[in-house]
Amino acid sequence: MHKIKLTAVMFAAALPLAACGTASTTSAVSSSCTPVVSGVETATKGKLTMAVAEYPPYVSMKGGSLSGVDGEVLKRVAKDLCLEPDAKTSSFTAIIESVKNGSVDLTAGNWYINEERGQQFAISKPVYLDKMALLTTNGADTIDGVSGGTVGTPQGYLWVGDLQKTLGADKVKLYATEDAVYQDVKSGRAGAGVMTYGAALQLVKNNSDNKLKVAELKPDERVQASVGAAQTAVLVNKGKTTLRDAVNQIVEKMREDGSLKKALEDNGLPGTAADVKAAAGS
Repeated sequence: MHKIKLTAVMFAAALPLAACGTASTTSAVSSSCTPVVSGVETATKGKLTMAVAEYPPYVSMKGGSLSGVDGEVLKRVAKDLCLEPDAKTSSFTAIIESVKNGSVDLTAGNWYINEERGQQFAISKPVYLDKMALLTTNGADTIDGVSGGTVGTPQGYLWVGDLQKTLGADKVKLYATEDAVYQDVKSGRAGAGVMTYGAALQLVKNNSDNKLKVAELKPDERVQASVGAAQTAVLVNKGKTTLRDAVNQIVEKMREDGSLKKALEDNGLPGTAADVKAAAGS
């Protein structure tokens, strides 16, 4: 598996949500709690403030509580730092701005690592890997397997340009959301959908769909995003490097104790995605 170059990876969540809301999760922190890292400063004393999108299975707010793979990571960070988790849902664009200006401390939710992110934020080390997926009726797992019809994919994803070059721009239809892609594939208006593996699985699950099949896209040099696996990270406010370092320490502990693998599997994702070294070829 080839190592993903930082300059080649964009974040999967590229577009703002049509609507956004707010919610918070509360937690009583014991006065006897000892943080695993001392001296971590946050935007609000005693709290870890987070902005997240509704983007299952990566992150979501259910009943005012964080859920999803990244939700479990954020809850663990708050717990181990003896901070009260304070999470709000927002659009992807608003999330970026709130973390950049420091009104919230961090965000997580399948954010890919790239060079631009490194300039704007204090980025954690890779948390887990993410792959491209094909959503079809025939279970195809190669680009050539669906090249005979229209392929739908959300706008702004890293692979859009390569798909257009490979299949022809007229064969690639762009959509605002994964759900819109799913609906057109289900109705037959598109021959296949290209999206992240987790998003495809979630859509099929949410719709109790036994017609459409999800397959990891086999590596294809013509679509570089399919070669290897993208690395996701926690984005921390640029000035909070101590918090970023604490996140790295806590995530590594989750990797060691198996709780990160469990969080992935509990959310329908492969536990092997916790092995970020696989993408680096080490």
